[in-house]
Amino acid sequence: MPYYQGYPNYNQFYYQQMQNMQQQNQNQQIQNGGFVSAPSIDYARNYPVAPGNSVTFKDENKPYIYTKTLGYSQLDQPIFEKYRLIKEEDDVVKVQDSEEITEPISTVEYFSKEELDILKAEIKNSKIEIENLKTEIENLKSNSDISDIKDEINFLKELIEGDKKESDSK
Repeated sequence: MPYYQGYPNYNQFYYQQMQNMQQQNQNQQIQNGGFVSAPSIDYARNYPVAPGNSVTFKDENKPYIYTKTLGYSQLDQPIFEKYRLIKEEDDVVKVQDSEEITEPISTVEYFSKEELDILKAEIKNSKIEIENLKTEIENLKSNSDISDIKDEINFLKELIEGDKKESDSK
């Protein structure tokens, strides 16, 4: 078929159209942070994917993300996956349906070297005080002064009882 001047070359027109479509798809992905906006799941399922590539879709109307992956062979069936988006609060983690942990996640508190040295000194002083108290208790238990006082009390009791007996007998 001869080329007529004034008529565009069909192949060149087709090539330009394909480039425009690819550029639009790339722009759409970049504007959505790498996601292609999909009005429905059917749009995502029917979206063309090049062999060896994967496309991620964000459903505009439902809380879903879809991925469509095609293997390197055109004979491979595309793999289509659907994910549901669930919003969670930062400080609440669901363990099971009924249990909740309300503590902040990964809260770490650090001490300075000076604060750590102060704590070490306080612990050392507390240990010394405990040892001193233990020693004092042991001394009180075995102290002969207490047994001497007990002996004096018993002696005085005997004297009082003896005086009572003598006065009763008179």
